[in-house]
Amino acid sequence: MSKVNRFFGFFWVFALWCTHTAIAQDNLVIVGTYEDAPLIFKDTDNELKGVYKDVLEHIALKYKWKPEYVHGSFSENQKKLEKGDIDILCAIGHSEKREKRFDFSETTVVSNWGEIYIPMDSKIRSILDLKNKKVAVLAGDIYYEGSHGLKHTSSQFKLPIEFIECGSYDDVLEKISKGEADAGLVAVLHGATNGKKYNVHGSPIVFHPIELRFAFTKNTEKTKKLKKIIDKEMRSMIDDRSSVYYQSLSRWLGKEAGGEYLKYFKWGLIIAAGVALLFVTISLFLRRQVNKRTAQLYKKTQEVQELNEHLEDKVKARTAEVSRQRDELEQQKGKLERVNKEMRDSINYARNIQEAMLPGEDNMSLFLRNNYFKVFMPRDVVSGDFHWLAYKDEKVLLAVADCTGHGVPGAFMSMLGKSSLDAIVNEKNIYEPGNILTELQNSIYLSLGTNAADGMDVALCSFDFKNRKVVFAGAQRPFYFVRDGEVNVIKGDKKPIGGSVRHYKEKREYRDHEVDMLPGDMFYMTSDGYPDQFGGPEGRKFTTRRFKSMISEIYTLPIKEQGEKVKSSFLDWKGDERQIDDILVIGVKMEAD
Repeated sequence: MSKVNRFFGFFWVFALWCTHTAIAQDNLVIVGTYEDAPLIFKDTDNELKGVYKDVLEHIALKYKWKPEYVHGSFSENQKKLEKGDIDILCAIGHSEKREKRFDFSETTVVSNWGEIYIPMDSKIRSILDLKNKKVAVLAGDIYYEGSHGLKHTSSQFKLPIEFIECGSYDDVLEKISKGEADAGLVAVLHGATNGKKYNVHGSPIVFHPIELRFAFTKNTEKTKKLKKIIDKEMRSMIDDRSSVYYQSLSRWLGKEAGGEYLKYFKWGLIIAAGVALLFVTISLFLRRQVNKRTAQLYKKTQEVQELNEHLEDKVKARTAEVSRQRDELEQQKGKLERVNKEMRDSINYARNIQEAMLPGEDNMSLFLRNNYFKVFMPRDVVSGDFHWLAYKDEKVLLAVADCTGHGVPGAFMSMLGKSSLDAIVNEKNIYEPGNILTELQNSIYLSLGTNAADGMDVALCSFDFKNRKVVFAGAQRPFYFVRDGEVNVIKGDKKPIGGSVRHYKEKREYRDHEVDMLPGDMFYMTSDGYPDQFGGPEGRKFTTRRFKSMISEIYTLPIKEQGEKVKSSFLDWKGDERQIDDILVIGVKMEAD
């Protein structure tokens, strides 16, 4: 072979190698990860696993990406993402502050919230108990440094806390386990998954829920393309109940993972309500002080006006006193306004906690086959009405409950009802609606005693979509189903859950009613707030009769349109009248297989 031929041969080999390298570089996606089980983590074999890994690998396979994972600390990977050393960072909480540094995916992978974890024998029960304590935290964590995080909250309460910054949530839990920290702040999904390994458990102290997404290096052509593809694929997977996304959630989170931390929501609501009560007490005290000062000011002003003009020095002295008191009044007014704002913020926070403890739309869509609607309109910020969902032995348990009162008192009863139902089904393994209500009555009796007149009315159904059966039991609430245009009503037993001393002395047994489910059937449950609402041209109640007439007219509509019609009919009827009670209506449709 001549030198010329050898030269051209070498040239073509070199060109092919350069082309292959360029293509490989185009497909290379550098992904930042850190220890946050079960979302993203390395197992004992040093293999990367978790929800984010499953989702990314699925997308990478489809688009022929070559993901290269850079595993490190959370704070280190944030710096790398900002500099462009990595393209994507997994499992990062979205916030307005972080949007200035990174681009975020439009879709949320999972919602999470922060929780204080403590040793098994710890007495820490509220944020005030963290005074002068050592608290381990993840450096750069949104639950630590965010606007609703522990650092900001401790500053507001003027709590001296020694923070120990760590590189991962596992390091935080290890600090607690070894006694190097009195408590630690971790994401609840990580704590629920790994807490037992470190012999620690969650406390009632929780922090604002956030959305975990993918983050990208800001304003580069490559990451803009990656973001567009990930958003497209995530939306597609979220819409498909059999997708890799839902399989991964089921694999890594499962039923038990949710139950481990949702039971603590009631403690968060109790604490938030307690703080709100404290603010109300302070507000009333300050209001009395303002009224007292105002009366004194009026008296002093009258004295100044009645003084003789020959007492000029005395008038000046009195005027100075009035001026001083006026300044004090303005200061008291400012304090009152600040306390009122903090009280409103606290109640709104309690609302967020209550909403988070209710069944999520994802679970309701999954278990009710996306054939349901829900209309939920609390009268106040928090509600005494609540709905509850459980899945056992291929049957869906669905309850609509109306607790005594509304607002904060009703919300307390709803927390008690929800936690009692969870315990009855998950711990006592009782699945029949009638027996569940009987056991719920016993649980409320033990919790409140016979001197309390509080309780709840409940409609409870067990849907067996496989065998096309529904079993209903009710405590003073009916069950409606529409078949071929005819509205059928099954009345519940006239025995409330809880109630007066007389009710506790009665024997409580609730009957089961079984109904075959035929294609096209519509099933409805409602609290009494809807039919009891005043309105219309004559200011009368909506009534059960009008409710039955309404559902007979709308039952053939698509399920989501039915929900919109139920809501608009209520608002049209109410008009300018005040909403008198919480509103909760749920409809479920039986579709053909």
